[in-house]
Amino acid sequence: MARSASLQIRIIFPVLLALVCGLVGLQTIAPGQDGVNPVAKPSLENHTHAKLKITIWHGLRQKVGHLGYSQNDFNLIGNVAGFEGLASLTYRLNGGAPVQLTVGQGIFGNTRRLAAPGDFNADIPLSELRKGKNTVVVEALDSPGNKTSVKVQISMLSGNYPLPVHIDWDKVKDPQDVGQYVDGLWALEKDGLRTVRTGYDRVFLIGDTSWRDYEVTVPFVLHSVDPKTGPVSGGNGMGILFRFQGHVTGGHRNFPPGQPKWGYQPFGAIAFLRWTDGPSNDPSKQFYRGDSDKTQNFGTISLTPGQVYVMKAQCQTLPDDGVDGVTRYSFKIWSGGESEPSAWDWEVTQTSRHALRNGGVVLLAHHIDVTYGDVQITEIGR
Repeated sequence: MARSASLQIRIIFPVLLALVCGLVGLQTIAPGQDGVNPVAKPSLENHTHAKLKITIWHGLRQKVGHLGYSQNDFNLIGNVAGFEGLASLTYRLNGGAPVQLTVGQGIFGNTRRLAAPGDFNADIPLSELRKGKNTVVVEALDSPGNKTSVKVQISMLSGNYPLPVHIDWDKVKDPQDVGQYVDGLWALEKDGLRTVRTGYDRVFLIGDTSWRDYEVTVPFVLHSVDPKTGPVSGGNGMGILFRFQGHVTGGHRNFPPGQPKWGYQPFGAIAFLRWTDGPSNDPSKQFYRGDSDKTQNFGTISLTPGQVYVMKAQCQTLPDDGVDGVTRYSFKIWSGGESEPSAWDWEVTQTSRHALRNGGVVLLAHHIDVTYGDVQITEIGR
């Protein structure tokens, strides 16, 4: 009888826990704003054993290097269902030693890059990938000792990514043909690249570390703004992040280590639409520095969900100020049904010793459900 009662408790408790979590989610997140886009149909691969299920986002065959090098890591991203009973999650590269992975736990995951319960993101150093095909095995172990694993092939290729760049999503079969998934689950839809699950800093990276002075034009459609953000997220936001070279450990802000790393600076700067006064109010047109969390706001704009808008932003190197780099950043936004305005909404000259002077372009979605349309990136003179 004691063993039977124990078994009943083990069975009933997870069910009750799931029901409670479901009720909490229904109470705190409005319908259609739960961080999951029901329309998008991303490429997922599921592998199950007992209660654990490993989902690898964006497919079991992935690639890197064919567009040059945009950052030092390849990001293998996914989710483990049944994480409540998880004892460990690891990955092995080409049969090597296991590397321990962090798994999101709370309603906002680990509050940063792991945006939801069960999320993981393996920072796999490019220096450890061999040319050609590599095998990564992600293995989950539960408390009773049951294991489940999934094998992923990552091809290490060689190439470059010269400017100008025009991304016509109608002609793209795999977003990895034009960029790199760094954070989050994205899906290619008829109007562009869309966030499937919202959360902290969803990042799609375009370009390589050699890009320096360029102009980015991209239309977008806002679908929804998350009603709540995590404890370290600040306001919701979306926009264009310049001169990104990946997440770091240490650096001038002394970010701690992690798997994945979460040190987000230095970069160039962000041309941001930021909901500084809450998700129900209009976003600010914001400049966000690349070496600190200091910002400048330049008025607000009213955005209608479902309507097309266009953002244009540029970064242009100016003569150094001693040992400090100097860059002028510019930004404008307008309705897709109108002509492009001649004036910039803001222009800011940033002087910094630490902000990066080259790097790729990030399509950024921070607790926002958005579709980014065709992307045009052109080099500009100094």
